Amino acid sequence: MNDSVNTYFEIKAKSDLIRIDVIKPNFPKAELDWDKNSLHCLVSTKIGAFSGTFKADMMSTDFEIFKKELEIVYDNLDHSATFEGIESQVTIRIEGDGIGHLNTRCWLMDKVGTGNELKCEFNFDQTALPKLIEQLDNIISQYKVYGKMN
Repeated sequence: MNDSVNTYFEIKAKSDLIRIDVIKPNFPKAELDWDKNSLHCLVSTKIGAFSGTFKADMMSTDFEIFKKELEIVYDNLDHSATFEGIESQVTIRIEGDGIGHLNTRCWLMDKVGTGNELKCEFNFDQTALPKLIEQLDNIISQYKVYGKMN
């Protein structure tokens, strides 16, 4: 792994922020593709008066799918993209209005299934998408997807 590559993505709007840092693979020597795709992450958020961090497991496929969907949104501003982690612990939905404004709705849970929940919403502009897509590219180049994505 190349430590000089930043392995995070973040969505910012004014003082609101959600960021997901990929820390490491959960099972680097695994034989099964599912296990090889499992990543240990840190989720950080500051939305309004709320802020916090928590650990969550994600799949490399989550980042790949989100990147592909964001590329579609960038080309067709009336589409949407969704990042959804394991067991919906982290869900981020970005919806375009067709003219360049993007609404972001997030559902975060600090522990899978039984955790505290934060639901939030903020807006940003299409001009932030290339940087977000680049950040996802960095993650995907470091933590590739094993197996076939359907």
